[in-house]
Amino acid sequence: MKIFKWRREEEVADEETQAQVDFLQSENDNLLDQVESLKLDVSELQEQNQRLTDKINRSKFQRMMIKTGIGLGILIVTYIVLMLVDTSPDHIIWLLIIESAFMILMLRGDEK
Repeated sequence: MKIFKWRREEEVADEETQAQVDFLQSENDNLLDQVESLKLDVSELQEQNQRLTDKINRSKFQRMMIKTGIGLGILIVTYIVLMLVDTSPDHIIWLLIIESAFMILMLRGDEK
């Protein structure tokens, strides 16, 4: 009789172990599904980020800002050079106005 009882206890323990294994396996499957969906979300967001970055890089606004910055830099350098050459203030103002007008016309021509 003890042999049969021992077997039943072993079967009950095996059933409990199998139930725990099944539960853990289902949890594992759920977590793997969640990880896969997150990977897809991340890849979609990376693609969208790349697309938007490319769009910004090609935008007219960025090009205009870069050209404006370069133009202002050239104005500052011109002013410094004219001050070092000891040009009269009246000539400096007219030269900078002409250069500024040229920069503005150049930027407007690029917008069209």
